[in-house]
Amino acid sequence: MVSRADLDKIQRFLQDSVGEHPVVVGVSGGIDSAVVLALCAAAFDTSRIHAFFLPDRNSAGDIKYVRELSNALGVKIQEISLESFVDPFISAFKVSDIRLLGNIKSRLRMIILYYHANLHNGLVIGTTNRTEYMTGYFTKFGDGACDIEPILNLYKHDVRDAARMLGIPLSIIERKPSAGLYPGQTDEDELGLTYDFLDMGLRQISTGKYDSSDAGIARLIGMVKETSHKRELPKSLPPADGS
Repeated sequence: MVSRADLDKIQRFLQDSVGEHPVVVGVSGGIDSAVVLALCAAAFDTSRIHAFFLPDRNSAGDIKYVRELSNALGVKIQEISLESFVDPFISAFKVSDIRLLGNIKSRLRMIILYYHANLHNGLVIGTTNRTEYMTGYFTKFGDGACDIEPILNLYKHDVRDAARMLGIPLSIIERKPSAGLYPGQTDEDELGLTYDFLDMGLRQISTGKYDSSDAGIARLIGMVKETSHKRELPKSLPPADGS
């Protein structure tokens, strides 16, 4: 369980890592980005925080949660529609695959966030939790691209605990996690496993004490192995001269 001391440690980590730079945060209306924004609001003056909501057609309904979060934290969140960026890709490449389109959207969002980071000489703060990171449930060079990951050490249930301690609106805490790829989509349906099971299984795997005959654990081990490339730097050969 996350303690106040754990949250204070993350805030100090943010302050030490960011220095005097402004911070740029993408907000979705979900619990992970809400917790990250709350941690930033606790660590920095709001004048240094540039928060953005980047909805597409499927996530436009999330604005009510974003507004609740903005009011609760006293942080302004700017809305920029993603459609004018996405539509040219759909038209140029005749994109119809939902997964491909989801990756395009995620990477376009990060382009927009990094534009504003460049504009303000700021740093992009990531919102990936440990459960998503270890299962590869993020887009490489999309939501996985950032300068600092403040909640990468927190499993999903830790994030829920942190949200309650940080005063995140209950409507956001109780929402079913969703990447907003299409209407009705939820993370757990797409993953085929609940976050509670994923958290438990990942903890067991990390200690080496797990039941390999359990079908869910076996599937989870496969997910971790298959997505290992997302957690590694690009592979390369050593220098030609051997130095």
